[in-house]
Amino acid sequence: MQPRYIPVLLLAAVSQAQTYPPPFPREGAKKLFENDRVAVWDVVWPKGQPSPIHEHRYDQVSVTLVGGSVRVTRLDGTSTVNQSELGSVTLTTKGTVHREEGLSDTPQHKIMVEFKVAGATIPSEAGLPGAFPREGAVKLMENDRVIAWDYTWKPGRVVPRHADYHDTVSVFLDGGALAAGPDGGTNVPVIRTTGQAIYTPASAHASTEEAVRGMPRAVILELK
Repeated sequence: MQPRYIPVLLLAAVSQAQTYPPPFPREGAKKLFENDRVAVWDVVWPKGQPSPIHEHRYDQVSVTLVGGSVRVTRLDGTSTVNQSELGSVTLTTKGTVHREEGLSDTPQHKIMVEFKVAGATIPSEAGLPGAFPREGAVKLMENDRVIAWDYTWKPGRVVPRHADYHDTVSVFLDGGALAAGPDGGTNVPVIRTTGQAIYTPASAHASTEEAVRGMPRAVILELK
C-alpha cells in the first residue's frame, strides 16, 4: 500500500483555516458590562498561569490598573515580555492570536474594552466644544477606532461646559466624588471608585463637571 502524502499547500490551508476561542470569558476575567458598542472585562494575569491560545475577534484597548509583566507567545513560538504601568493603554488588533502568562508576583490587572462596532458621533453644536481636548488632559493614543485621554479632576477646577459628542468608556484609576450634570441644572455628586468603568452614550447636551471629594482620575476612551 502506497503511503499517502498531503500536499504542503493543503496543510498550510488547513492551518490557516483553524479557529481559536475568543480571549474571554476565561479564568481571571470578569465581564463588567456589554452593549451593542463594547464589551468590557476586568482581567488579572496570575503568575505562572498561562491563558489558552485565543484569537481576538475585535479591536481591543486595555487600561492598566495594576502594572506588571506578561509574556505573550505567538503561534510560531516566539514571545515577548510586555511591561505595563498604572494608566498605560495598549491596542490589540482584531485577528491577533496568542497566549499570555503573568510573570509578576502581584498580578497585572487591567480593564479590557472590546470595540464591537464603530461608536456613535453626534454632530457638534455651534459654540459648544466637545469634552476633549481640555486643560490638564493628556492624549495617550489615537487611531481610527479610539482616542484615549488621561484626566484628573481637581477641586476648584470646573470643567467648562461641553458636550460628549462621542460614545465614551471611562476607566477610573483613582476614585472620588464628581458633581456632574446638565449645564444650568443641579449637579448631583456621583461617587466613582478605583477600577470602575462607565459607558456614556454620545449626546449634544451641554454639561459641566467638578471634583467635590478627592481627585478622581480616569482614562477616557472616545469611540470613533
